[in-house]
Amino acid sequence: MAVAAGHAAAGDVAAGRGDAAGYAFWSRDTVRFSDVDRYRHINNVAIATYCESGRVEYAEALWPGSTAGEGAGWVIVRLTVTFLAQAHYPGRVDIGTRVERVGRTSCTIGQGVFKDGRCFATSEGVLVWLDLADGGGPTPFPPDLAARLAAESETPALHNTGGAAA
Repeated sequence: MAVAAGHAAAGDVAAGRGDAAGYAFWSRDTVRFSDVDRYRHINNVAIATYCESGRVEYAEALWPGSTAGEGAGWVIVRLTVTFLAQAHYPGRVDIGTRVERVGRTSCTIGQGVFKDGRCFATSEGVLVWLDLADGGGPTPFPPDLAARLAAESETPALHNTGGAAA
């Protein structure tokens, strides 16, 4: 599912975030009445929340326990959301999530947010690995996690049995 070039940031189009085929991992959320403005448009805060839901679910699938807030785990240091189209209440959204870049202590997560088979927003999140037992600063990924992230960045393969493809 391609996104019209006139409606998206060049980086998102180049990265293919608006293409559902680029994701193996899917999460699902419900559009709540509180997620919309008076015109029933899904608002920007709700879209960031959908991205968070998908990102956290993905992070837990990659490394169970990593979002518990104890010991070592993820923190988000940057989130960029690109709004591509209007989406409306009611319904559900499907969030595709994947690893796009891996560093020594951080990785970039790309996402597409879809409703009724159409991508209406994309996001790029930078996550940093911290270890509270080691002062709480950025720390290198454990070797097994680094290998898993590298594999996912090359070929997204992690699936979520609870989610749905767009």
